Amino acid sequence: MTPRERADRAKQILDDPVFAHVFTDIREQLVAKLEMCPVGDVEAQHDLTLTLQLLKQLRTQLARYCDEIVLDNAKARQESWLRRAKQSLTT
Repeated sequence: MTPRERADRAKQILDDPVFAHVFTDIREQLVAKLEMCPVGDVEAQHDLTLTLQLLKQLRTQLARYCDEIVLDNAKARQESWLRRAKQSLTT
C-alpha cells in the first residue's frame, strides 16, 4: 500500500460516521467501567486507562497518516512550481 493509499484509507475511516460512533461507544464503555471499578483495584484501573490511551492513539495515528499526504501534496506542488520557474527562466 502506497502512502497515498494509506492516507486516503485513513481519511475514509476517520470520516466514516459508523467508525466515529464505534469510537464514542467504546470510549464511553471504558469510562463507565473505570468509574465502576473499585478504588483498590489498581490493576483494573491501569488496564482500563491503557486501553483508553490506545484508543486515542489509534485515532491519532490515522490522523497522522492523513497529515502525511497533505505534506506530500504540498511538497509536490512546491517541486512542480520550482520546475516551472526554472523552465521559464531558461526559455
